[in-house]
Amino acid sequence: MKNILFAVIIVVFTIPAFSTITIVDINGAGQFTRIQLAIDNALPGDTIQVWPGTYNEAININKNIILQGSGYENTTITSANNPTITMSNGLLKWFTISSTFGNGISISNGQVKNCVIKGCAENGIIKTEGVNTPYVQNCIILNCGGHGIWVAYDVGLLVCNTIARNNTNVGFYAYSGGWINRSYCNGSAGSGYYGHIDNGQGCIDTDPIFVSSTNYHLSTGSPCYDSGQPSLSDPDGSLSDMGYFGGPDCPIFPVVYQMTVSPNGNNVNVQAKARANY
Repeated sequence: MKNILFAVIIVVFTIPAFSTITIVDINGAGQFTRIQLAIDNALPGDTIQVWPGTYNEAININKNIILQGSGYENTTITSANNPTITMSNGLLKWFTISSTFGNGISISNGQVKNCVIKGCAENGIIKTEGVNTPYVQNCIILNCGGHGIWVAYDVGLLVCNTIARNNTNVGFYAYSGGWINRSYCNGSAGSGYYGHIDNGQGCIDTDPIFVSSTNYHLSTGSPCYDSGQPSLSDPDGSLSDMGYFGGPDCPIFPVVYQMTVSPNGNNVNVQAKARANY
């Protein structure tokens, strides 16, 4: 990511009445106000777009869907459950995830990309079961009460371009035969009872130098800048960065912070104010 644009723009678009895109808006402007209800009614291949807000609910992603937030700055999923998110399929991206009681995400399959997992009472992401190998890319995991990522019981996880630091324990931890294949990540690693951490190429353990404690753009001089997986590119075609604002799935779309919806025959007109992040 090379340029940061803080512009306020107006976005107007039309959603067909029978589209496979479903909108969740906590204020009632979408088809649903709760994320889990949208998932329960979704079909494989659907996309669920979650508009800004703090969604206090535990959710289960068990279908091959895309669950897409409106950017970590504005869209949070949190709960007092353990975990906040249970994931066995699909793609999760562009959220802040937290838990006031337990783990943030328990994943057995699927992909988590460009999310910020922070402030979880226990671990940020765990994998405890399943023969599949989930994939975590360009995430930031910090300020959790346990490990950033914890894997156990002879299961594995692939992690790329992810920053896991300032958690109570290590950033990446494999236990009891579990394994983490990580590459181009930032954070400490550890294992116990013959767990295995693949430190891979490009892994570091140093201050990522964020702009601030809440702004996860990389400051000038960050060791995570242009230091991601070489086979991945940022949206501008440059070498991928580690962290939320890196990789091909970086949310270059404007982050919506205000929206109005009005019916128009068989269509729905949506007018939104948004702020570009890239």
